[in-house]
Amino acid sequence: MSAAKALAIAGVSLRRLFRDRVGLFFVIVLPVLITTAIGLTAFGAGGAGGSTLLVGLANEDRGALARELGERIDASASVETRTYQDAAELRAAVRRGYVLGGVVIPNGYDAELRAGRSAEVEYLSNPTASAPAGLRTSIAAAVAEQGARVRAAAFAVTRTGIPFDAAYERASAAAGAPAVSVAAETVTAARSVPRGFDYPAGANLILFMFITSMAGASDLILARQLGVSRRMLGTPTTAGTVLAGEALGRLAIALFQGLFIFVVGTAVFGVRFGDPLGVGLLVIAFGLVSTAVAMLFGTIFRTPDQAGSIGPPVGIALGMLGGCMWPLEIVPPLMRQIGHLTPHAWAMDAMLALMAKGADTAAILPQLLVLLGFSAALLPLATWRLRRAIVG
Repeated sequence: MSAAKALAIAGVSLRRLFRDRVGLFFVIVLPVLITTAIGLTAFGAGGAGGSTLLVGLANEDRGALARELGERIDASASVETRTYQDAAELRAAVRRGYVLGGVVIPNGYDAELRAGRSAEVEYLSNPTASAPAGLRTSIAAAVAEQGARVRAAAFAVTRTGIPFDAAYERASAAAGAPAVSVAAETVTAARSVPRGFDYPAGANLILFMFITSMAGASDLILARQLGVSRRMLGTPTTAGTVLAGEALGRLAIALFQGLFIFVVGTAVFGVRFGDPLGVGLLVIAFGLVSTAVAMLFGTIFRTPDQAGSIGPPVGIALGMLGGCMWPLEIVPPLMRQIGHLTPHAWAMDAMLALMAKGADTAAILPQLLVLLGFSAALLPLATWRLRRAIVG
């Protein structure tokens, strides 16, 4: 077998990928879009280190209580505010997705509270986009905290007749006094599901490596239909060299996809994938599985259209079962066991261990061995079938 010829055949596969503009959209643009959308809506913007959520604030009242409420919301650890002039401008920003949600403090808010009457704070959200649940919770906590102090001050005004500002100042001082202290110690392991962009970036790395490889199965079928593979055998090139070249081509495409998402996730989204050696070995191991499945599907389907229309949906379905769409921790135990019949679940277990638990290469060795077992079982079968399809 000629290594140079095998690498040349693999290079053709990569060049074919870069010449296909539609294919490049699914390889480069789509993973970034999905990571952005899921990271912002389902997990909250930001990386693993406790991220902030962007919320718009329209304060139409100039009173001290209204100003203090805006400061309380902005002081929340998980919230970052962006100021808007009025409710109409804020509604437009929420509708267009510039902010995850909005808070409108109406005109007269301060006067109503000082008079002992209730005042409403309006929360805005986009019904077509699911804002993180923690956003509304943080805002509600800030409103409730001020509301408790206002009620205490109003009670003091009624009973003692002191000015509202003095009563509110005393209520705030009492609220800030130390209460019963509770010492807590975390005895569980580190969080098992990373936050922010980390989870969608890691999941999309696994998912798109597999889907891109599956889509590449159509190239194998097209090469057979056009007689390219047989013409290569007509040159001083052995069948083993052709098979090795095709396998290396599929592997190169899978590794490129994984490397691209890794680089973009790290550089653009601030994702912390964990131990570089562990991530590298995981990408290689899962790339071998993706290569084997792509070659196998390239011999099962008869036309490129079949491979292109059936292969990616199959990859998405396996990704759903394996935890690439949502954490397997939230599904019933039976579905979790079924999910681990797919290589995706083992790859996601390793990825989450690296990202969320700070695991090293030794800790994910069992998952790597399972993935290598998948490739060891599938790759010889795929190679045998492809040899039969080419040589006859």
